Amino acid sequence: MMTDTTDDRVSRRRYDRECQARKEAEALLEQKSRALFKANDELSQNAARLEQAVQERTAELSLALERAEAASTARSRFIATMSHEIRTPLGGLLGMIDLLSMDEVDPGKQELLDYANTAGTGLSRIVNDVLDFSKMEAGVFLFEQENVDIRALIESIRILLATHEHGTNRRILARIDDSVPKLFLGDATRMRQIISNLVNNALRYSTDGPIIVRAGAKAHPDGVLLRVEVEDFGVGIAEENIDNLFKDFTQIANPLTAAAQGTGLGLAICKRIVLGMGGVISVDSRLNDGSTFWFEVPVQPVSNPDAQGSNGSKAAHGLPPEGIVGRRVLLAEDNLINQKLLLTYLDRMGLHVDLAENGRIALEKFAPGKYDLVLMDVAMPEMDGLEATRRIRDKWSDAQIPPMLALTAHVMDAVEEEAKLVGIDRILSKPIPYEDLKLAIEIEIAAASGKNAPTSAPVASVRPDAPEPTPETGTEARTFFDLMAPTAAESLLDIFGHDGLIDFAGKFITDSNSRIEQLLAAERSGDVKTVTDQAHSLKGAALALGFADLAEWARRIEHGETHLDKWTVAETAANFQARLDYLDKVLKN
Repeated sequence: MMTDTTDDRVSRRRYDRECQARKEAEALLEQKSRALFKANDELSQNAARLEQAVQERTAELSLALERAEAASTARSRFIATMSHEIRTPLGGLLGMIDLLSMDEVDPGKQELLDYANTAGTGLSRIVNDVLDFSKMEAGVFLFEQENVDIRALIESIRILLATHEHGTNRRILARIDDSVPKLFLGDATRMRQIISNLVNNALRYSTDGPIIVRAGAKAHPDGVLLRVEVEDFGVGIAEENIDNLFKDFTQIANPLTAAAQGTGLGLAICKRIVLGMGGVISVDSRLNDGSTFWFEVPVQPVSNPDAQGSNGSKAAHGLPPEGIVGRRVLLAEDNLINQKLLLTYLDRMGLHVDLAENGRIALEKFAPGKYDLVLMDVAMPEMDGLEATRRIRDKWSDAQIPPMLALTAHVMDAVEEEAKLVGIDRILSKPIPYEDLKLAIEIEIAAASGKNAPTSAPVASVRPDAPEPTPETGTEARTFFDLMAPTAAESLLDIFGHDGLIDFAGKFITDSNSRIEQLLAAERSGDVKTVTDQAHSLKGAALALGFADLAEWARRIEHGETHLDKWTVAETAANFQARLDYLDKVLKN
C-alpha cells in the first residue's frame, strides 16, 4: 500500500514537470512564432519598400535616359543646323572672294582679297575641326570601307595644296614605294583628311625646303601595314613638347604658331581617326631641324587591280581631250548667292548650265540625254534635292541618268546615308572651292564616259588601232588659253603676257614632243629609268601649263599604271602626242 502511494506521488511530480515543460515549450514556440511573424512582416515591408525604391529608381533612370536621348538628338540637330547656317554664308563669302580674285588685276586689291580668303579659309577649317570633334565626342564619327588608291589620293592632295596660300612656291614631293598596293580597302575621305592635315601643317610650320610625302607597306596579319610619312624642314619640335602634341586644343609655341592659326584640334582629330582605323600616329622631330609625322594603319589589299578607287583614282583618265568643256549641267540651287557663285564657277569651266530653282523644277527639266551631269542642292523649298533625285531614279533607268552630285551645307553624315539610298553618286560639302568642284565634275564625267557614251562632243580615245582623234572639233571657237586650267592661264598671262605665253606654249609643245620621242625610244629599248624620268618631266610641264589630262597620262607612265586604262606605255604616249598635235593646231590658229 505504501508502495502504491509513493508511485502515485512520483507520477504526479513527473506529470507536473511534463506539464510545466510543455507550457514552457509552448510559450517558447509562441515567442519564436511571434518573432518569426514579426521578422516576416518586416521582411515583407522591406521587400515592398525595396520594390518601390527600384520602381522609383527605374523611373528616374528611364527619365534620365529619355532626357539624354533628347539632348543627344538636340545636339545632333544643333550641330547639323549650325553647320548649315555657318557653311552656307561662309561658302558664298569664300566663293565671291574666289571670283573677285580671278578678275582682280590691281596688286593692292589682290593682296586684300588674299588676306580675306586666308581668314575665311581659316574659319572654314576651324568650323570643320569643331564639327568633327563634336561628332567624335558624341560617338557618331563613322568610317567607310571603299577602294583606296593612295597614289592618286596623295597626288590630288599635292596638286591641290600646291595652289593654296602656304603652298605657293613650295615643292611638295610624293614618294610612293612599290610595296604599296595599287588599291586597298579603307576610308579614303578620312585618309585624305589625315594626310592633308599633316601636309598643311608642314607647309605652315616651315618656310622653305620641300615637303616630302612618302608611303610604304610591309606584311601584316590583316593584309599589309601601310605607313605614310610627311617630312618638312621647318621649325621642328622640342622633345619635351612631343607628348602633348596630339592632345586636344594643344598648340606648341614657336615663331610660326601665331601665323599658322588653328584650334589645336587638327592633330588630335588625326590621332582619333588613326586609332579608329586600328593604327598608330607619331612624329620624329628635332628643334630647328624639321619634323617627320607618320602614321601606320593595317589595310586589306584589293585583289582586283582593275577595280576603280573612289577617291580620285579615276580623276583624269577617261576624259576626252577637251576635258569637260562644252558639257551640259543641270544645276538645282535655290540660294541666290550660291546660284551666282556656282553659275560663275561652271561658266569658267566652260560648261553649259541650266538652272533650276528647286527640286520640282529640276525634276521637270530633267530628261534622258539632256545633261551630262546634275548638281543637286539638298535643302530646297517645294521639293528638296534628295526627293527630286529619288523621283528621277524611279522614273528612268540608271543608264539614262548622268552622274548626280549632291551639294550640302549640312554635316555630311547627316545626309550621307539617305543620299546613297536615293542614288546620289557623290556628296560635296559646302563651301566648295573652285578646284574641288572642277575636280569632282571631271571625276564623275570621266567615270560616266567609261560607262555610257557621252552625250555631247564625243571624242574617241587615241589608240594605235583606233581612228585618229577628232580634237579639231570646235577649235575655231576656242583659243589655246581656253584649253588651259583657268588659274594656270591667268597666272602665266600675268607673268609672260599674251605673246610671251604663246611663245612659251610653243616651246612646251616642241619640248614635250621631243621628250615623247625619247620616251618611246627608251620604252622600245627597255630603258625603264629614262621612261620614268621623261614621264616625270612631261608631267611637271603639263601641270605648269594647266593641262591636267596630260599630267595624268604622264603620271600613269611614270608610275607604271597605264594598265589601269588598259593601255600600254606606247599607247598612252601616243594619246599624249595626239593631244599635243591638237594643242599645236589650236595654238597656230
